[in-house]
Amino acid sequence: MKTALMALCLMAAGCASVDCGPDWYGIGQRDGRIGADSQIENYAARCGADVDRGRYAEGLESGRAMRPRPPV
Repeated sequence: MKTALMALCLMAAGCASVDCGPDWYGIGQRDGRIGADSQIENYAARCGADVDRGRYAEGLESGRAMRPRPPV
């Protein structure tokens, strides 16, 4: 049980570091591709003042544009 809990904690810590990386355009694009609403406030709370909101917003819109459109 301890091993599983430790592995879960390490995985969660690894994910947080990826989401605080310098590529805010790429992070926004990923969020847009999966159809997520803006997560910028969550990232700002986790990552501090290092969040580039403008690049994130550009990436989010780019990712949303990549999503398939339903047939009409």
